[in-house]
Amino acid sequence: MRYKINSAVAYTRKMKTKIFFRWFFYFLALFILYSIMSCGIFELWQPYFIISLAIAVSMREQEFASSIFGIICGFMLDISVGTLFGFYAVWLMPCCFLTSLLVKNLIKVNFLNHIIFTAVTTLFSFSMFFLFNYVIWNTPGREIIVTKILLPSFIATFVSAPLIYFIVKPIARKLGLEDNVDLNEAMEDIVEKREEKENK
Repeated sequence: MRYKINSAVAYTRKMKTKIFFRWFFYFLALFILYSIMSCGIFELWQPYFIISLAIAVSMREQEFASSIFGIICGFMLDISVGTLFGFYAVWLMPCCFLTSLLVKNLIKVNFLNHIIFTAVTTLFSFSMFFLFNYVIWNTPGREIIVTKILLPSFIATFVSAPLIYFIVKPIARKLGLEDNVDLNEAMEDIVEKREEKENK
C-alpha cells in the first residue's frame, strides 16, 4: 500500500479565514483544558484532557500541523503536571503524526477510533513516564505510583475522551476544508490580491 502524505495546496481567502478560526478555537480549547488541569480539582483522578485533545485534532488535520500541535500540547501538559519540560512533547509528537497518517490512509474519523487512539497514546505516554522516572532509577514504591496515580488518571482520561471528541467535532465540521481544492478559485484570489497591491 502506498501511503499518502498531504502536500502543499493553494488556499482561497475564505479557506484561510476558516483555517485561522479553526486553529483559534483549537488553541482556545487547549488553554481552557490546561487551566482546568492546573487547578487540581480532580486530585488523583486527574484526566489528561490535553492528550485527548491532541489526538482529536490530529485525526482531522494534516501530518505536519498535527505534529506541531502535539508538541505544543506536550509542553502545556508538562507545565500542568510538573514533569520535565519537553518530556510529554517528545512522546505526543510522533503519536499525533501517526494518528494523522493512519486516519488519512487506513481508518475513519469516528467516536470509537478517537477513544482507542486516546487510550493507546495515554498508555504509551504513561509507560514512558513510569519507565524514565521510576523503573530506570529503581525507585521504591513503584506499585503505589501505578495504582494510586497512573491508573486512576488513565481511567479518567479514557472516560473523559468522549467529551473532548464532541468539543473538537463541531469545530472541525464547521471550519474544515474540502478535500478537493478549487485551484482556479485560488488563482483568481491571488490575481485579485496582486491587482489590489498594484492599485495602491
